[in-house]
Amino acid sequence: MASLRNLAIGALRLAGEANITKGLRWTSRDPARAVPLLGL
Repeated sequence: MASLRNLAIGALRLAGEANITKGLRWTSRDPARAVPLLGL
């Protein structure tokens, strides 16, 4: 689980997210939001 969280944090940092906590909450509300961050 820690590895997945680290992946999510890394993806948000690469996307330029300044506030990681806010970004994690934003993507957790709708999993489809994470797809563009991962480049899928």
